[in-house]
Amino acid sequence: MNRRALLIAAVLTVLAACGQTPATPETQEAAADAAAKPLRKVRFLLNSGFSGANAWFLLADERGYFRREGIEIEFTPGRGAFTAAGRMVGEGFDVGYGDIQAVYEQAATVPGKSPVGVYMMMDRSPSVIILPARSPVRSADQLEGRTITGHATDVALNTFAQYAKVAGVDPASVRIGTNEGNWKELLALMDSGKTDALFGYLSTSSAAVRTAGQDVGGRLRFLRYSEMLPDFYGSVVMVSPKLLREEPAIARGLVSAINQGVIDTLCDPDAAIQALVKRDPKQNPVVERGRLRDTMIEDMGGVDMINRGVGDVERPRVLAALKLTAEARKLPRTPTVEEVFERGLLPPLEERQPCPVHLR
Repeated sequence: MNRRALLIAAVLTVLAACGQTPATPETQEAAADAAAKPLRKVRFLLNSGFSGANAWFLLADERGYFRREGIEIEFTPGRGAFTAAGRMVGEGFDVGYGDIQAVYEQAATVPGKSPVGVYMMMDRSPSVIILPARSPVRSADQLEGRTITGHATDVALNTFAQYAKVAGVDPASVRIGTNEGNWKELLALMDSGKTDALFGYLSTSSAAVRTAGQDVGGRLRFLRYSEMLPDFYGSVVMVSPKLLREEPAIARGLVSAINQGVIDTLCDPDAAIQALVKRDPKQNPVVERGRLRDTMIEDMGGVDMINRGVGDVERPRVLAALKLTAEARKLPRTPTVEEVFERGLLPPLEERQPCPVHLR
């Protein structure tokens, strides 16, 4: 038995002593057999660089959950959540993490080649229109005649057509600007009055304000997409159709490992932040802890949703979002639910319900 096999067998024995996993000669032998097999390297495209908003992946890796499933993860920093689905198609990644609206669009334009969602992380749209705290804009209809600026690949910018359609706002009445500066520069642009508002995520813009040592509520207000688009989900773990078709066991193991990392993070957010800082010492643990908290409250649905179980979707919501997106974005076709999300890889519900979460 090699060193890795001995380690896995030992871990199983310890877990059994804690009442978590029965350690029998058969399970130890199975662990040894798994350890003797070469790991399958999986290329994982993230939504961005490492941050508190994706630290659960790092925790899963640090705790060996991917290796337990015969997987060696190779993370690639992303260029924004809306770009993940398209990059998976064009660059051959096995798995990605990004906005499901982009999955809808890829499925509509390149059916059969688009990635498929397998684990829904965000029960709500994370997108917001960011306003100065002093802004007179209080509702969507007051955006007409205003300028809103964001990165060209921003999720909120690329789903504004859907937001405007539901809000009854003529998109042509809103001036959309793009600027690829960092968040310090974007916020300065708004502060100077060169733009009335910004597209973004609440968690991202709030983290930028906290990094500057300022109070979020004293500087910013938000128009939340989730209030106008309740059927919209946010970022999802997606896999390539090739992996799903040819290596379903690897795809299932991947989802299992990610789920365990998410559950561990929800029960102990500080452990995930420690894994993040260990991977990238430049990260500010206080700021990233706040970003993770915002992600859990604003994007994942908060305590009630998390405690009901993470990872799954509701078919009527996906259908409604697909229809609206196809209409507002003038897509060539409306994909089916099965084209954009596969529920069959999800662990049982009891494994997707964390210890009772109390967000602090």
